[in-house]
Amino acid sequence: MLIVPMSAVSLNVPDESIQITLERGMCFGTCPVYTVSLSGNGTIFFEGRQFVETEGNVTNSIDPQTVADLFHSLNTDGFFYLNDSYSAYEITDMPSATLTVRNSSINKSVYHYYGDSSAPQTLMMMEDAVDLVANTSRWIGNGSFIGWDDEIL
Repeated sequence: MLIVPMSAVSLNVPDESIQITLERGMCFGTCPVYTVSLSGNGTIFFEGRQFVETEGNVTNSIDPQTVADLFHSLNTDGFFYLNDSYSAYEITDMPSATLTVRNSSINKSVYHYYGDSSAPQTLMMMEDAVDLVANTSRWIGNGSFIGWDDEIL
C-alpha cells in the first residue's frame, strides 16, 4: 500500500457549479480575439472570433479536478479581492481581457485593459493560467501567445 503525505493530496473537490471564463478583446493590430470557458464538469468551450486559427465554436474536455484546482488557485491568489476593473487608458491600442469566476456561492468579473499599469501582475498570471489549463494555443494557432505582458504575438 502506497502512503501519500497529506500535502501531496489535492483537497479541492470537483464542483460542477464552477465556471471560469476568459474573454480576450481586440487591439490595434492582430491580437487574438476569443472566449474560453471551463466548467466544473471538465467541459471547455472555445469561441474564436478574430485572428485565431480556429474561428467559431469548439468544445473539448479535461479532468474536472483540473478545473477545481484552477478555481482553488485563483481563490488562493486573491482573485475575489481584485478591483472589478483596471481600465485606465495610459497606453492606447492595447488589448483587453475579462476574467469571470463563479460557482454556486460567488460570482466575480474583472475587466483588464492592458494599457492600465495599475493592474497587478497577478491578474495577468491568472489570465494566462486559464489559457494554459484550457490549452487555447491549439485553437489560436501560429503566433499564439501566453503572457500578454511579455510579447504580443
